[in-house]
Amino acid sequence: MTDAAAPPSPRRRQPTQQLRRQGRAHALALAYAFDQKHYQDDERLAVEGEGGELSAEAREHGRGIFNGLVIERTAVDAIVDGCLTNWTLGRMAVLDRSILRLGCYELLYCLDVPPKVVINEYIELAKVYGSDGKTAKLVNGVLDRIAKQHRQEVAG
Repeated sequence: MTDAAAPPSPRRRQPTQQLRRQGRAHALALAYAFDQKHYQDDERLAVEGEGGELSAEAREHGRGIFNGLVIERTAVDAIVDGCLTNWTLGRMAVLDRSILRLGCYELLYCLDVPPKVVINEYIELAKVYGSDGKTAKLVNGVLDRIAKQHRQEVAG
């Protein structure tokens, strides 16, 4: 008997790499608006994917990351603050803070995504949206430290 005859798994389809990337950018826009205290419903938030409107799947992925961050924000902030050197989250630019929070949330609570992938994705967001040329380096260092210190604790 071969596996070819087995019915497909009823698992929910995972978003593609590009949809995840667009979803993370959407989550960043939501986190930024939320942090600025003028949060809008994400249906009205003007975020476009490459080549046009953001797909429903990318929007859902981003909303899931953002909603998880809102729920776990106190724990995430404590971990990020503990991994910062000569900085606090409160002193950081809003976008930089949002990038670190989202990256930390994904490292700790989205265990289906490898740590290297999470770190690289948020480095890329930092290159595009970070406050200066040093943001990507900061994001790399902090998220790498979080992954090494905390990822195994959560998974185990």
